[in-house]
Amino acid sequence: MALENFGGIRSISVPIWLKLLIFLIVLAVLSADLAIALVALTNPQHKDWFSVSVQLVGSLLPLLLAILLLAFSSRGPEAIRRKTSNLLLHLVPETIASSLTWSPEFDAIEKAQWGKTRNGSTQIEVGHRRGDFCCIYRISFPELHSIPARTRVVFLVVELKVRQANMHLCVPRSAFEDFCSQSGMAGFDAFKKAFALTLGGAEKAGCKVNPAIYQFPYSQGTLQTGVVVYRDLSEDFFTDPSEQLFWAQDMVTMLKGFVEEGLAASQPVVWFPEATFRD
Repeated sequence: MALENFGGIRSISVPIWLKLLIFLIVLAVLSADLAIALVALTNPQHKDWFSVSVQLVGSLLPLLLAILLLAFSSRGPEAIRRKTSNLLLHLVPETIASSLTWSPEFDAIEKAQWGKTRNGSTQIEVGHRRGDFCCIYRISFPELHSIPARTRVVFLVVELKVRQANMHLCVPRSAFEDFCSQSGMAGFDAFKKAFALTLGGAEKAGCKVNPAIYQFPYSQGTLQTGVVVYRDLSEDFFTDPSEQLFWAQDMVTMLKGFVEEGLAASQPVVWFPEATFRD
């Protein structure tokens, strides 16, 4: 019962006027205590007031700090929107850049222990508006196993909602249509045939796959065919960094498998186009 009550308190969004009122009350209490201590130091007749002042501030300070923490910490919708943007613009790209690699560079253990920064060749561009729960990632990654080496592009769309995360796995619509014509399949069945390992692995990892495809022009007329993989989030997702990191790592593991399966020699079509960089 206590935990449920605490969860209700955390969900309160304190208005600005009430925050200012609380701050003024706290300031008045501290000022009064400081005045008592000042009087005790300057007036020998009231020197016993100093011990009273110390006892008062000692008993009030923890309570005042707790009040200030609850009053000025943001737990309303705006705070969740800011947290969502922070996760989409920082945690996800950093996890992609550090984990989406197919040719790791090996260093001496001494360099690794000192935390040497790895200069990766993966480039990430984003389409996101502050406060929005959706972010589109244009990821340019090296296909190092090809001769000569190529840089290819894959789109990833993430919708990070309060209780659910949607990950859209996207391929160019032209490549998908070529695969359909060669395989004699269509729709979600064709997508599942091309990326059976990725979708099957996602389901085993606790995700669910929406058995449908959709088309959308994500960037500069680039028509993409996508499938949505989604998973439920824990109630403390936005307050627990370990849950956030686990979700990001799990998603990038799925993305890595998706790209590797798309680059497999057994694929009858080229799923990911070569990157064209703009100045």
